[in-house]
Amino acid sequence: MFANENVVKTSDSLIELLAAQCADLEKLLGLAREETLAAQQGNFLSILDIVSDREKISHRLEAFQQQIAELRVTLGANEENFFRREAFTHAIEIATLTLEQDRQSKLLLTGLRDESLAELKNLEKSHRGVNKYLSAESKGLAYNRNV
Repeated sequence: MFANENVVKTSDSLIELLAAQCADLEKLLGLAREETLAAQQGNFLSILDIVSDREKISHRLEAFQQQIAELRVTLGANEENFFRREAFTHAIEIATLTLEQDRQSKLLLTGLRDESLAELKNLEKSHRGVNKYLSAESKGLAYNRNV
């Protein structure tokens, strides 16, 4: 009877962990969407805040994974039905959506980086041109008082 009670208690803990993990995965997806929007708007300060929030959630998700692994050991091999792929379908879907959102953000941010580099090159070129102009003694039209 004690072993059966332990399985029930451990199973309940596992279900709670899976629910908390899914909730955090959904938060992570929401933040990924916010990050993409911020990238579209070029709002880099928001992106930094979002990345910080995502990092905190990632640490919690790592802790969940460790706890889930420990519960797997506690339940033993005869309770494998708790760990079928179907049980994790929702979590897998959310993770897949989050990865796709991250790919979109990466493309946007890469494009913004490339645009910024091009603008910096143009600025550097303009800066050199202005400095050349200002340092030239003769501008091609010299004023001659004798004319």
